[in-house]
Amino acid sequence: MKMTQFFLIIVFSTFFTTSCTTLIKQENSNTDYEKDFSTREVPYDNCFAILPFTLNYTQSGCYPIIKIKNSFLLLDTGANFSFVGRTGVCDLFYDNYEKILNQTNEIPKDNNLNILLQPVGYWILPSYSDEKKSIPLFFTNTEITPFDGIIGEDCFQKFSNVIIDYKNKVIVFNGEKIKGESVPMIIDEDGLCFIEFLCSDIKEIGLIDTGSDCFIIRSSFMEKTCNYNHITKEKIEELKKRKVKITESVNYSVKEIKIGKIKYKKIFGMLGSDSRIKMTDEARGRLTEYSLLGFPFFKDKIIQLDYENKVFRIKR
Repeated sequence: MKMTQFFLIIVFSTFFTTSCTTLIKQENSNTDYEKDFSTREVPYDNCFAILPFTLNYTQSGCYPIIKIKNSFLLLDTGANFSFVGRTGVCDLFYDNYEKILNQTNEIPKDNNLNILLQPVGYWILPSYSDEKKSIPLFFTNTEITPFDGIIGEDCFQKFSNVIIDYKNKVIVFNGEKIKGESVPMIIDEDGLCFIEFLCSDIKEIGLIDTGSDCFIIRSSFMEKTCNYNHITKEKIEELKKRKVKITESVNYSVKEIKIGKIKYKKIFGMLGSDSRIKMTDEARGRLTEYSLLGFPFFKDKIIQLDYENKVFRIKR
C-alpha cells in the first residue's frame, strides 16, 4: 500500500503495559480472534517494547493487526504514514470527533488516499523502561475496512529496527539482531523499504509490504519470469456451478523465488494492473517500477527491518 500525500490526523494516547519477556493480556475478549491478544511468552529481551498482534482478524488471516483500545490497526510496511479512519477517530479521539468530521470537507473526494496536513492525535508507545515514543496519527476519509487504521513506516522508522515475528505473533521495537538471511535494504525518499531478490534466477526489486496478502508482479517483469495460469470468467462460473471451491484467485505462478538463500517454490502472484487489488492510483502506477513482496514470503517466519544499518533479515 502506497501513499505519498499527507493525511489529516488526530492525537491520542493509549498506554500498553509492555515487557520484553511476557505480554500483558488485553481485555474485551468477545470474539475468537481476541484470544490472540492473551498473555504468551516470547523469546525477546533488551528491546524498547513488544506488542502482540493477530492474524485472525480478517477472513484471509494474512494481515498483522494490533489492538489499541477498541480499534484494530494494520501493521503495514508498505504505507509511509500512520492514520485512522472514522471508526478509529471515534474510538481513539472521541473528544475531537466532531471537529475532525467538520475538517473532512477540506479533503478532496477522489480515488486516492487523502490526508490533512497535521496529525489528529498521537499514539504514546511506552517501553518497559518507561521511555516513550509519540507516534503521530493522521485521519483519512477513505474507507479502509476491515481495519480501523494503519501503522506505517513513519512509526517504524522512529526506531533503529523493528522485528515482525509471524511465528509468535509479536512486533518488537528496537530488538536485538536476529539470526537468518541478511540482504541489503534500500529506503526510498518516501520511507519505503526495498530489497533485491531472484525470481526464476532473474534479479528484481521488491517492496517489503506486510500490508499485502499476496505477491504482486510488475507487468514487464512478469513477461520474463512467470507461467500464465489464467482462469477465465467462463471457467470460474463453471467451477461455481459445480460447487468447486476456488482457492487461488491469482493468475501467474513462479517456479522459484530466492531471498538470500531462502527459497520459495511455486509462488503464485497477481499482476500489478489487476483490478482485484485494492490500492491507490499512485501505488498502482509505481508497480511499473518494482514488484511487491507480501504475506506469502513472511508466513511462519521472522523478519527484521534494520533501518540503522539498512539491512533486511529473514529467519525461518
